[in-house]
Amino acid sequence: MPADFGWNDVGSWAALYEHHAGGLANVNGRKVIEGTEMYALNATGNYIYAKDKFVAAVGVHNLVVVETDDAILITTREHSQDVGKIVKYLTDKKMTELV
Repeated sequence: MPADFGWNDVGSWAALYEHHAGGLANVNGRKVIEGTEMYALNATGNYIYAKDKFVAAVGVHNLVVVETDDAILITTREHSQDVGKIVKYLTDKKMTELV
């Protein structure tokens, strides 16, 4: 049976944003915020992940913010492919527990 399935490699935070902004997450004005509760004012194009936290985004655009137990990543969607440079830095500094 022929079918047309969209594909996104989800190899970066920007790709994950695009995946969620397609309708799979809390999207309002193309912002994606995943947290227990959220408030956004004049904030668009953001992917923010803070699983167990209240998130407030005010006046920010096209950011990626990811909070985990031991680290916080803040970048722009445009530079989200540079996360590999962080992995290299952490590896060089022998901070592999964060990778």
